[in-house]
Amino acid sequence: MRGWTAKDIPDQHGRVVIITGANSGVGYESAVALARKGAHVIMACRSRDKAERARQTILSAVPNASIEVMALDLGSLKSIRTFADACKATHSRLDILMNNAGIMTPPYGKTVDGFETQFGTNHLGHFALTGLLLPKLLETPKSRIVTVSSGAYLNGRINFDDLQSERDYKRFAAYGQSKLANILFMRELQRKLEAARADVISVASQPGYAVTNLQANQQMPPLEATFFTLLKWTMSQPADLGATYQLYAATVPNVHGGEFFEPKLMLRGKVVRRELNARGKDTVVAARLWQVSEQLTGVHYEALKASVPVVA
Repeated sequence: MRGWTAKDIPDQHGRVVIITGANSGVGYESAVALARKGAHVIMACRSRDKAERARQTILSAVPNASIEVMALDLGSLKSIRTFADACKATHSRLDILMNNAGIMTPPYGKTVDGFETQFGTNHLGHFALTGLLLPKLLETPKSRIVTVSSGAYLNGRINFDDLQSERDYKRFAAYGQSKLANILFMRELQRKLEAARADVISVASQPGYAVTNLQANQQMPPLEATFFTLLKWTMSQPADLGATYQLYAATVPNVHGGEFFEPKLMLRGKVVRRELNARGKDTVVAARLWQVSEQLTGVHYEALKASVPVVA
């Protein structure tokens, strides 16, 4: 039996979608697929030039695509606020926010706001963006927030004693922490949306081992590079298939808040709904991470608090 593919995406005409990191990899493939189905796609990318080139490529394949480019640097809270303000001012609705962009295992560095690069970009950037766009999502019936994580979340731990890895930076540990943070954020956001009886759901996915620039841009020791080359030859899949899981989470009608979608074989395969591990469902850690994220970003999800119904 054929598995679900991007061809099965329901009609998206009249819907507005934001995809972070849409100029390459699974973000680009998600933009192509949703544009084919009629969505208005906003490519939210750090490099406007790269995004514009990607947009032109999409238009050559989908001439009637409704697609625009907007600059967004998830490593800058100022850029995130500017982007969110512009989106809210120029668009009357937001049906899907796809928190897709990410970086993987770079050398130690910091964002302009002083956060460790992976934690700052992969988690805190999307935490701030989602909170700032939440008023528009709440105004749009049956909107969705899709946060793209990784199978690396399974080995992740939130180290509150050294959250920015200033005392001890290990590339893969920091990456796993950021991807676990994605999952915990998704779950805690869904809990708050349910408490507010909001017509918005929060879900997550991971693309398996999709061949993208995420791996190509890594700086690896020779032995590590050999391992990933062998993995690529045996267990990888192209980026368009890697996008399947987030597209499913974003568009299939029977998706419910708090769910997680990934490849059947974890690295590749049909879309499956998977139970999260114990760390991914830790409500205590999720609540603490949420509080810390609010403090670090200055974004407090006031729109969600205001939407909580008053009980007589």
